[in-house]
Amino acid sequence: MPRQLFVVHRVPRWSPLVLSLLLTTLCAPRAMAWEPSSVRQIAFEAARLAPPDLYRQLVRNRSAFAQGIAEPPSTSKRSDFEKNADGSGELDRLIARRTAEAIESIRQHRPFNEVAYRLGLVSHYLVRANDPLATDRTDPEESRFAADYRRYVASAEPRVRRVFYGFPAGPADASGHVDRLVADALGRGRALYPLIGREYRRVAFATGVRSFDDRSTAYAVAALSYNHAVSDVAGALRYIWVAAGGSDPRVDLPVRGRRAVRFSTDGAPSVTLGGR
Repeated sequence: MPRQLFVVHRVPRWSPLVLSLLLTTLCAPRAMAWEPSSVRQIAFEAARLAPPDLYRQLVRNRSAFAQGIAEPPSTSKRSDFEKNADGSGELDRLIARRTAEAIESIRQHRPFNEVAYRLGLVSHYLVRANDPLATDRTDPEESRFAADYRRYVASAEPRVRRVFYGFPAGPADASGHVDRLVADALGRGRALYPLIGREYRRVAFATGVRSFDDRSTAYAVAALSYNHAVSDVAGALRYIWVAAGGSDPRVDLPVRGRRAVRFSTDGAPSVTLGGR
């Protein structure tokens, strides 16, 4: 079988209507490290790493995908967006439920705009799972820096060097893939959580945009969380597609824990994630 190269494609331009929808619907007043623009950027970057047939469908149905990314609905509870070290929060169970719903919608041959919307929801909640502020709440000063750290992450995002950490090992449709991604993300976030508060104490709770440079621990946490979020969403999209009966013809893809690769966000076809 000939090797097939995975080439990073350009993210499609979004219409003003879609951008307006995203900005007006994704404004939940919850402490998190992601601005709406960062959530959207992560999800669309991850979509480019999905199996080719799925990526093409998401391009065709990008408005519905964007709408799913722009959730949560106004009826959501705070517990839907966190999973704390003390066991409180529903984020892990919510991701599992949304994943199962997305798989079933593909198996039932639902219109693909509905499928794309459900994949956007999964993407949204997986990005949340990679937010260290959604994994613990033991810092008594968190309210002093949470909103500012969200703004700092958005300001640092254009400078983050993109790294894809690879897809989960084993068959693409192996049971438990997404559960492991979520568990790893939450564990990683809890390890990073105290570092954010430590950085703000170091600068006497001044604004991070002016206080943190790209050699700071704050920047390292932001970059690590961002790239893991892209990698986790890409892994979940691939799992859902294959588990529902789709295919991924690419070969020699990076495997998590064995090989990480850099990728571009400017559409340049200079980076391949499969083949030589």
